[in-house]
Amino acid sequence: MLWSDTLNPHGRAISLGAYALAAVLAVSELAILAMALHPNVHADYRAYYIDRTTTCLNRDAIGSYSLGQTVSFRSDGAKRVAGMKVCGWSGPAADGTHSLGETSRLRLQIPPLRDGLKATLQMAAVIRPPQMTQRVIISVHGVSVHKVTLSGKQPITVSFVIPHAAFSDASTFEMTFDYLD
Repeated sequence: MLWSDTLNPHGRAISLGAYALAAVLAVSELAILAMALHPNVHADYRAYYIDRTTTCLNRDAIGSYSLGQTVSFRSDGAKRVAGMKVCGWSGPAADGTHSLGETSRLRLQIPPLRDGLKATLQMAAVIRPPQMTQRVIISVHGVSVHKVTLSGKQPITVSFVIPHAAFSDASTFEMTFDYLD
């Protein structure tokens, strides 16, 4: 714009409007940058996507289970198990459901109980040379209830007692599998 055009009132209004628009855009960009650098998100989202402190993204899944019932994690039980798997599981295969990442979780709706529970699982190790074993810590509501070291390709039966104190105040039963190796 020429200096002589600054005396034109319409040219000055257009020029001021353009500067105002540029200022609004700059402030908007700064606000977006601030939100990107310091997002206000749920703790589960932050841990999985931003901080990468977990490989298990929580989902609102609560499966149903009747005490004493056997649940198959193979293809034949896929529909039943889908509601129980919170995170860290692949789809079912012929040899069972494979875990993904460092942690897997199951969540079940349970009736009120007066005593502890006995859990029986069939588990197989995921071996990647030079590793020869796989260590697993099983927790219920954050309380460690069993540690197992798996080896070989064949599944083994693992039984353990879950103390009532681990789930006494809960209406849901959340079991976590942490894979150390």
